[in-house]
Amino acid sequence: MNKKNIVSFIAGMAVMGVIGVGINGVAGNGAVSSSRLGERYEKIEKKLDTIDKTISDYYLNQEDIDLDQLEEGIYAGYVKGLDEDYTTYYTAEEFSDVMEASSGSYSGIGAYVSQNMNTGIITIVKPFEGSPAEKAGIQKEDILYKVEGEEVTGQDLTTVVARLKGEEGTMANITIYRQSEDKYIDLSVERAVVNVPTVAHQMLDNHIGYIQIAEFEEVTAEQFKEAVSDLQEQGMEKLIFDLRDNGGGLLDSVCDVLDTILPKMMLVYTEDKDGNRREEWAEDDEAVDLPMAVLINGNTASASEIFTGALKDYDKAEIIGTTSYGKGIVQSIIPFSDGSALKVTSSKYYTPSGICIHGVGIEPDQTVEYDRTLEYDNQLQAAIDYLNEK
Repeated sequence: MNKKNIVSFIAGMAVMGVIGVGINGVAGNGAVSSSRLGERYEKIEKKLDTIDKTISDYYLNQEDIDLDQLEEGIYAGYVKGLDEDYTTYYTAEEFSDVMEASSGSYSGIGAYVSQNMNTGIITIVKPFEGSPAEKAGIQKEDILYKVEGEEVTGQDLTTVVARLKGEEGTMANITIYRQSEDKYIDLSVERAVVNVPTVAHQMLDNHIGYIQIAEFEEVTAEQFKEAVSDLQEQGMEKLIFDLRDNGGGLLDSVCDVLDTILPKMMLVYTEDKDGNRREEWAEDDEAVDLPMAVLINGNTASASEIFTGALKDYDKAEIIGTTSYGKGIVQSIIPFSDGSALKVTSSKYYTPSGICIHGVGIEPDQTVEYDRTLEYDNQLQAAIDYLNEK
């Protein structure tokens, strides 16, 4: 797929690097349209002056006041008034961090994280192999409780991820809660340059290829193509895609990945507030024509639901696991001329058959609950069993 002038991230539950957003190529000046606020401007200015004077008269720590931070807080607070989980204001520094993370390489601790949008809890999905996070002892399913002494539960995930990044060699001070031991652990993790391994693959028995996609970022499509090519060279006859705990990512990326699998057909379409429809299509007839299965769970969200929905609609794969998260809305990032930006919910997406899964999720063809008491992955085994019967 060629890059569009709007590159959309499909906001997911959460991933290290990004919750889905999109980038609109038009810069603005950051001003709020007077057509919406109208006569409220005078009232707002008067009350803001009153608040500022009250801070000046009564606030204890006058020497700690940062006027730039106060100003940024005005913009962030205005957007927060929408009371919508996915629309967020980014300072120039935060926006730069978001774009760096989506590129697939950045300086940070190196871990995938997800956020439960109902509780706001941020959980470590998996530390990268050999990453600072792994070396510091961070484990899968640890809860990220504090960053630099501040509790992060309920905060915008992309902003939290940005705070974990920083200059190579600097320290990220975090507190995790380890449920298995019922204790809080303070850690200082030295940041390092991290190349995000979004795709992992291996050949299983009976020539069954296995591809795990952790998130859909700029580097994912190329990593995916390399994985498919390697498995084909090894004689792959069947294929399992593991999208469990994949919280989403870039719309262009998931479409590029689907383009590798499917012939020329519509992959997904979106509709904005005015009903304008935009379709995404596979661009050629090259396809992976093999029996396939897709593993999903409750943390499979957004871009990974686009992937799953397309294969399900076209009856190209058996969907196995538990119902996906159900995020069927798209965010676009509108950059402003001062370097800041607004991530705003801009459209709904629909599977090729016209289904919007927002708030509903995708039901698997085979419902298989993950059994933690077993010594093997019973959901993966269900996919293997299905393909062995084909």
